[in-house]
Amino acid sequence: MQKRIMIEAKAAIQERQKRLELGIDLHPRSKEDIMSWVGYLKFVEKDSIYYGQTYEVSVKLPSSYPMDPPQVSFVTKIFHPNVKYETGEICLNLLKKEEWTIATSLYSLMIALQSIVNGPNCDSPLNLDSGNLFRNQDIVAYKSMVDYCYYENDLKHE
Repeated sequence: MQKRIMIEAKAAIQERQKRLELGIDLHPRSKEDIMSWVGYLKFVEKDSIYYGQTYEVSVKLPSSYPMDPPQVSFVTKIFHPNVKYETGEICLNLLKKEEWTIATSLYSLMIALQSIVNGPNCDSPLNLDSGNLFRNQDIVAYKSMVDYCYYENDLKHE
C-alpha cells in the first residue's frame, strides 16, 4: 500500500505544473506523514460560479488505501449543495466504500471534486439552503452566498 502512495506522491511532484494549470495542487502535508495530504482546488474556468476562488481540502489516507477510500473534507468553508458547511463533509459517491475502486487515484479524486463543485447534485444535498437556491435556479442569490461564505473565510484569518 505504501508503494502506491509513494507513486502518487512522486506523480504529484513531477506533474505539479500541469496540474496547477488545471487548478489542482495536491501533496503530502509532510515527508514524515505521507498518510495526510493537502489539496487545493482553484477554479480557473471563467464560467464557474467559483471562478478565482481557491479551497483547501484535507485528504486522510487509511492504512488500507487504495483498497478503501480516503477521508476527504473541505477545510475552507464552501457554500455548496454537496458539502456540509459546518464540517466540510462531502457527499460524493466516489468516496463511499461500495463505490470506491482501487484504480481511483488521489488526482482523479480531486478532478471529481472539481467537477461536483461546478456541477452540483441537488438530489440529496448536505446543505439544504444551497441546494434550494441552486435547484430553483436563483443564480444571483447562489453566487452572492458563494462569495459571502468564501470571503468570510478570509475575515476569520485576519
